[in-house]
Amino acid sequence: MVFKGYSMKKFNPKTIKPINLTTKEKIYKLDPKDFFKHQDKVVQALSEALLEGDKEAFQEVIIGYMNIINKDKLARISKLPIATIRRVAAGSNYNIETLLKITAAINKAA
Repeated sequence: MVFKGYSMKKFNPKTIKPINLTTKEKIYKLDPKDFFKHQDKVVQALSEALLEGDKEAFQEVIIGYMNIINKDKLARISKLPIATIRRVAAGSNYNIETLLKITAAINKAA
């Protein structure tokens, strides 16, 4: 494979030059904590995912939130086993009862 005049055998990471962005382009750091501080935005995202039948989007929001909160505290508030909380945070399937307990606990914790 040849990359801009270099073969893979001669590849040296020190020869890679940075790409300069134009002044119109910006790179933003995404901090999920900022998004999840605004409960109205979270509710809107979850509602839109439900109304559109987008299971993946709904799970992404729930999993994203679960990755930034204290799982032990959530387990205590929701009265669910910590193992269940960790499985949901890892993306495994969950039933509606578990989901309702988690969302109610998130609402209490907020």
